[in-house]
Amino acid sequence: MVFLTYWFVANRNLRQQNILLLLASYVFYGWWDYRFLLLLVSITIINYLVGIWIDSDNNHKRRKILLIFDLIINIGVLCIFKYFNFFVDSFIDFLSIIGYTLPKSTTQIILPLGISFYTFLSLSYIIDIYKKNLQANRNPVEVLLSLSFFPIILAGPIQRPSSLLPQIAQKRYFNYDKAVDGIRQILWGLFVKVAVADNLAPEVDKIFQNYADFNSSTLFLGIVFYTIQIYSDFSGYSNIAIGTAKLFGFNLMQNFAYPYFSRDITEFWKRWHISLTTWFRDYVFLPISFSISYRMRNGNIFGIKRDHLIYISASIITWFLTGLWHGPSYSFILWGLINGFFLIIYHLQLKQRKKLFKKFGINNNNIIIVCVETFITLCIIMLCWIFFRADNIQEALFYIDGMLTRSFFSLPELMPVKAIFFSVIFIFSEWIQREKEFALQIDRVSLPALRWLIYIGCICLILFLGGGNQKFIYFQF
Repeated sequence: MVFLTYWFVANRNLRQQNILLLLASYVFYGWWDYRFLLLLVSITIINYLVGIWIDSDNNHKRRKILLIFDLIINIGVLCIFKYFNFFVDSFIDFLSIIGYTLPKSTTQIILPLGISFYTFLSLSYIIDIYKKNLQANRNPVEVLLSLSFFPIILAGPIQRPSSLLPQIAQKRYFNYDKAVDGIRQILWGLFVKVAVADNLAPEVDKIFQNYADFNSSTLFLGIVFYTIQIYSDFSGYSNIAIGTAKLFGFNLMQNFAYPYFSRDITEFWKRWHISLTTWFRDYVFLPISFSISYRMRNGNIFGIKRDHLIYISASIITWFLTGLWHGPSYSFILWGLINGFFLIIYHLQLKQRKKLFKKFGINNNNIIIVCVETFITLCIIMLCWIFFRADNIQEALFYIDGMLTRSFFSLPELMPVKAIFFSVIFIFSEWIQREKEFALQIDRVSLPALRWLIYIGCICLILFLGGGNQKFIYFQF
């Protein structure tokens, strides 16, 4: 209905199109819980007004005060709804360690859907205006739409207003090829979510919830399944969001670029959840690096080179916050720090690796080197996912311990045929289409009958072999 009205009723009036999309976004978000729609509207209006005030004021001190005020509002709301219980419980646990006992808090605050995502959209808008990388938009409909566009409001991609606003302000024309490509991308997103992720979810839950009852090879199979599940679940949503935006004439950034084919941990995080990692890079890692660099004048501190120390410090802070962003849990924080640790190790050995390869005449693109490095990277990622999936750090450690036994070389006690079938299809499709934006981008296949056979096959697999009604994993963040 929105699509038809957008292109056949409001197609001649840009303002009407934008108002329609804004109303559709509010209905879409409010359908979950209308009470939190007021929160979304209030936050976006505050950011709209503060953006104008910062842009209009030439006094650096007042601009900075307005920026701090906006940061307190946005981050404060996020902390109250997402981290209040975590901080209170952590404080009570700390007091118990030093001998003071307080009753556990019974207050349970409901987490609004997408709050982490639209908070980051708002922060990037205000920070870009403060840095004069973006001029404040005076049109309230355009700004509010950029901060609440319905395809991205729940789980990204985190399409920054600096790139979305120009598209909102520009007249859009229906493009048949773009719309068809969007439908393909939506179909692929539905396939990898419903057919792949949702069929893997029950098997993953069964193994992780009963890890003490299974042998090592089954536990290993469980983390392999989860590695595929979380990727197909989240990339599925991203593809649906990007494809939906194409139907309305918008281009959103690619959020996943076949990350499991990465050769190193740095490359992985350039391909995984790209909108989030680039956000943390631009608004956390680089500002921290520049701040430390400005304050550090010596070439070496405690025997560590200045550049290395800057990278290490900025990485630890960034990945601590990345883990915390994913949820109020120590296991998420440790997951972030473990990723940061491996990134630091990779960064520190990079020059020595290049020298070693040069000394022995090893070709960096040697197929054996590529396969070994890709395998090692995938093992590191799977190790990290254990901490991400486990309910707490203790369970993650027990799970890892359970994998490191002789039964690792025995057959798994579970061999779910449907989950394995869809996993193989997914990995194979990703591999042969790794140069494309998404795996179902087969418009150049010469035989139309073959293309339609693939499309119909995906639809049939979704309808008849799809998993149960599983929520998107990233909705909890």
